[in-house]
Amino acid sequence: MTNPNTPVVMTKHPELYAEHTFHMNKAKAYTYNYVLIDEVLVECWDDMTIAEIAEAMNELPNRIIYRTQVLKKLGMIKSKFKVTGKTALLKEQRQLRVRMRQLEKQIEQCG
Repeated sequence: MTNPNTPVVMTKHPELYAEHTFHMNKAKAYTYNYVLIDEVLVECWDDMTIAEIAEAMNELPNRIIYRTQVLKKLGMIKSKFKVTGKTALLKEQRQLRVRMRQLEKQIEQCG
């Protein structure tokens, strides 16, 4: 039987917490540890927004955003938005517009 109080992220990826992250110039170095934020994100990611998690934890939203990016790269949490259907077509349309502008610049340079 496993201990329900054991941190999931810390157990699977201890290298994340080998060094504390230093963010602010006037703060002491090595003062911030993200274990608690990571655990809450893994547990509440499907049910709460970033803003709700930040408010509930009394944390800066940017700090929560940063940790979501780290946890997504590790595969601990998944993106909430799926690139399917209309979203995929809109993405392709934006890419084609960029390519069209590039081609127009090349035509202007040749002509």
